[in-house]
Amino acid sequence: MQQRDLIEQWLIVLVIAGIGVLTTVAFFPLLGIVLFALSIAMVSMPLHRRFQRFMRPSISAMLVTVCVGLVLTVCTVATVAVLVENSDFIQLVVQTVLNWAVSSQGGSISLGIPIDAAQITSGVNDLIAQFTTSLKSWIEQIPDLLMDIVIFFLALYLFLEQGERLWLEILKNIPARSRRVASRFSEMAVDTMYSVYVVHLAIAVVTFFLSIPFFMVLGYGHVLFFAVLCGVFQLVPFLGQTVILLFVGGYALALGDVRGILLVIFIGYPIAAVPDVVMRPLLMGQKMQVHPAILFIGFFGGIAVMGAIGFVLGPLLMALLVAAYKIAIEEFGAGREGDKDNNDSG
Repeated sequence: MQQRDLIEQWLIVLVIAGIGVLTTVAFFPLLGIVLFALSIAMVSMPLHRRFQRFMRPSISAMLVTVCVGLVLTVCTVATVAVLVENSDFIQLVVQTVLNWAVSSQGGSISLGIPIDAAQITSGVNDLIAQFTTSLKSWIEQIPDLLMDIVIFFLALYLFLEQGERLWLEILKNIPARSRRVASRFSEMAVDTMYSVYVVHLAIAVVTFFLSIPFFMVLGYGHVLFFAVLCGVFQLVPFLGQTVILLFVGGYALALGDVRGILLVIFIGYPIAAVPDVVMRPLLMGQKMQVHPAILFIGFFGGIAVMGAIGFVLGPLLMALLVAAYKIAIEEFGAGREGDKDNNDSG
């Protein structure tokens, strides 16, 4: 009878696993969106718990979902609006740098490096053509994008409303030792998502406000454009600030503005480095149990391998790998110590 019950249990497990695999394969193109919603839900859960003190869980989940939607919409629209409004200035900066780099006599850079002006013009035209093609492709994909947005917010709402209850039910129905391991993984995942979202967003906001007085002193105008650009690029650790400073420094060099070059080198770069060198380790250290370098490997490697979703999954997978290593050391180490104590007592 016990053997029959065991076989039936395994059959149930196989059926459930088969349904899970079938569902994952069928909806695999949406997996990235669902995981993104799950990661946002992890970070938003404290706000959801706070709202639940004053309202029902369903209303709280809806309110948090609306708040997340408003934040994402405002940030996206504001960034795009600033970039579009300053598109003429971007073209002016690029053209100024090209005019400085390519002289009218024989197409040679003033630093003495030979280069064909026609090749540069052709390259710029190719980039513009590629951007136009990509823009048309994005416009054609607007219906699919709208569907993805709807799925994202529905998944976010469900994770907020039902996620914690389902997780607690799973924990209650697994052995105590496995429950402890699962809890460790859960804590590591939440801490990693905190680092990816909250820390990066806080640093981007701080960089935005630090950039405003610097670009006002620099005197090139378009202060809001430069500040937004710095805030957005600061989401890419270390590399983002370098790209912006090279962009501004190249423009200053093309204008022959020695004062601007000195400001970028001796004031701009130290200001841009403060969030990465001081704030990022400090904020990460409050939550993270993983070395920041490991997270950065996951961050850059994830983007390189998985695309945009790698921004989230890369650090998460690296953090879970570190957690798995620590748990394995603790579990097997405890087992060896127990065997050693038994042998000594024998």
